[in-house]
Amino acid sequence: MSGFPQLGLTLALAKLERRAPLQPAARKAFMKLDTRRRSFAVQKDIVREGDTSSTCLFLESGVVSGSKMLPSGGRQIVVFHVAGDLLGLASALLIVADHSLRAHVSTVVLAVAHADILRLAEDFPEIGRAFWFETLVDASIFREWNLNLGRRGARERLAHLIMEIGYKLEAAGIDQKADYAFPITQIDLADALGLTPVHVNRCIQWLRSSGYIENAGRRMVIPDWGALADFASFRPLYMHPEGPRALTVTSGRSDRWKLDA
Repeated sequence: MSGFPQLGLTLALAKLERRAPLQPAARKAFMKLDTRRRSFAVQKDIVREGDTSSTCLFLESGVVSGSKMLPSGGRQIVVFHVAGDLLGLASALLIVADHSLRAHVSTVVLAVAHADILRLAEDFPEIGRAFWFETLVDASIFREWNLNLGRRGARERLAHLIMEIGYKLEAAGIDQKADYAFPITQIDLADALGLTPVHVNRCIQWLRSSGYIENAGRRMVIPDWGALADFASFRPLYMHPEGPRALTVTSGRSDRWKLDA
């Protein structure tokens, strides 16, 4: 384990426990994971599509995108991650990376061996269940992005993404959802929204002139969260803040559970 304080583990554990608290033994085992800290500069690849890897990554600081690339060079960003996110958790079972990860600001991740992740999930089924739920939420977010790209207009599409990022940052305790650091360039927004950078710029200008957003430098301000949510049809249900179906311990062992009625 690195000699530095394990902020990345603390943030990841906090995210898992916002959805369902863990037993003390499971929490202690999670915080004892052996990690390796890695730093990445702006616009540097962390993982490339087609890579094989032996580690999962916990995002300690920064903003990271997941993306797919066409042979022609066209890029589609499929997700933005914030601090506390577990990057590529599915790679513990999937041998080949099916998308790339790239840093959008100076970024720090903690690398955890796949073998340690799988062993932890086996030794503590409640952690395995938390990991499983995390991958289900990721899939739900991908479905919402499909809806965003396929059915929302360009302005609504951009507004929805602005709200999603703010919501994630506030949930992680990093910033306020209606006033937060927004380091994503218009080129990257274009690749996330299936638009040209020129069209993205026009949408930003329209949202600003309509009073839905204010942005100075690299901060995004949403004066009326409810109004923008109505405009973008933003409902955070797809991020499942309610957490997983409740379980009850049926004995002193943490691996004996039953579903609550």
